[in-house]
Amino acid sequence: MTHEVSCASYSHVGRRQENEDSVEIRRYGAETVVAVAADGLGGHGDGKAASALVSSLLVHLGAAGDLPDRESIAGAFRRVNAALIARQENMVHMKTTAVWLCVHRGRAVWAHVGDTRLYHVHDGKLEDYTLDHSSSQMAVYLGEITRDEIRGDLRRNLLLRAMGVEGDEPEIHDPIELAPGAHVFVLCSDGMWETMSDEEIVGACARADGAEAVVDALRALHDSRRAPKEGDDHTVAVVRLEVGRRA
Repeated sequence: MTHEVSCASYSHVGRRQENEDSVEIRRYGAETVVAVAADGLGGHGDGKAASALVSSLLVHLGAAGDLPDRESIAGAFRRVNAALIARQENMVHMKTTAVWLCVHRGRAVWAHVGDTRLYHVHDGKLEDYTLDHSSSQMAVYLGEITRDEIRGDLRRNLLLRAMGVEGDEPEIHDPIELAPGAHVFVLCSDGMWETMSDEEIVGACARADGAEAVVDALRALHDSRRAPKEGDDHTVAVVRLEVGRRA
């Protein structure tokens, strides 16, 4: 089975004075890719430092060259969260959202805290996506709004989980086997996904050939809706994987 992998990322400060998003993509050998995107919470102290710390630590989850199991993922997130909490001094409560992905030998696993999202697109179709830990997502569960309406809902920034909060645990997706075909994983902060629908994200993944082209398509779509210097800071990381059929 062949695995052809490409990776790319983009992050922009938007209208803010400082970009509080952070993104990391790391390859470990020829068979493992780890990606992390984090969005610091600017209303709670040093969001940039929080997102940078979390992404720089979580990117090593998967460095052993295997797909981490659920206990390893949960334990790593707890240690990173403890490290972040240990940095909270002088009433500066550093907090951030985060989404983490590991792809290894045709398998994938991911986890997230908050509303930084992951989309999984397989052969141009939406295979899976994360659900926000937010009041808007709860409104979806209650049938008050649709998922697409989260983008314009005033409650979307009211988070129910975040890194930097004692006891807030990640939501961990079960590991999956990647079927033959083209797989695109998109990790993005709310400054990116709130300007486009799920269908538009899938369309960008389906039309583009390679991770860099997917990033370029999503960046162009964002900028067509909101001038880069007028919107929120926005970040996207893409891992694109071609899985061949077994001989």
